[in-house]
Amino acid sequence: MLIRRIPVALLAMGVLPGCKADRPPADTPAAAPATPAPAPAAGGPITVTATDFKLDMPATIAAGAVTLRLVNQGKEIHQAQLVRLEDGKTLADFQKGMTENGPPPPWVKFVGGPNGVAPGQEGSATVALSPGPYVALCIIPGTDGIPHMMKGMIQQFEVTAGAGEMALPAATDTIRLAEYSFEPTRPLTAGHHTILVENSGAQAHELVLLKLEPGKSVADFGKWATTGGMQGPPPAMPVGGVGVVEHGASIVFTTDLAPGEYGFICFVPDAKDGKMHLEHGMMRQFRVG
Repeated sequence: MLIRRIPVALLAMGVLPGCKADRPPADTPAAAPATPAPAPAAGGPITVTATDFKLDMPATIAAGAVTLRLVNQGKEIHQAQLVRLEDGKTLADFQKGMTENGPPPPWVKFVGGPNGVAPGQEGSATVALSPGPYVALCIIPGTDGIPHMMKGMIQQFEVTAGAGEMALPAATDTIRLAEYSFEPTRPLTAGHHTILVENSGAQAHELVLLKLEPGKSVADFGKWATTGGMQGPPPAMPVGGVGVVEHGASIVFTTDLAPGEYGFICFVPDAKDGKMHLEHGMMRQFRVG
């Protein structure tokens, strides 16, 4: 979610799958040491508390289908994008790798997580996590154009071996991601939804869920978050969704929809031409009656 990463942030600042930041490594602050959080009840959700600019979460999480509850206590929009580090890589390797030109290193795997939510709001997503090192980060930028991760909003954690169930929870709805579309299996209605998001595309994608202001469109929000420089009142507000996921991956998120106009949008940069997927038409607007 990013907002400008919305994901845009990702793109514009070049820290997502299409381009990298040209900013030197010294501009990327080291993440604060993991602050041990109270151990969650077995099988219960993991609370990730977002503030300006820090993510507070447990330093270790047991493997399995893990539900992350993102609580935004900051004054800006935040997300909890999860990245798995393969080949024995560390947070320092990740920070260095994301300052180099070109696509992300092959050992960087985007595995989703709760996408952006507004200050005072919450978002939830369930991800199947296998053992290994991960980082949680917020790529959303402020009006200064700097992604929150570059202000220290990045945290390493370890997923430990366990007997947790890897199967995702049963969903009431399914949305498939492709080049370049969002394909719900049925119209979304008012009320509570548990939504399975499947990336059937060849590239990584995300799903940013937007609640539109009266008379505004998803395209208006895309323009505001990119070429508009996030200036003036936003034409929509991110209300969750799922962060960037690789080809073939699935993730579940929950949402409560009130009547009104909504939309989906993807800000991930295209692997072929570097343009954001929204520029290829990866936007969808719908009404909840």
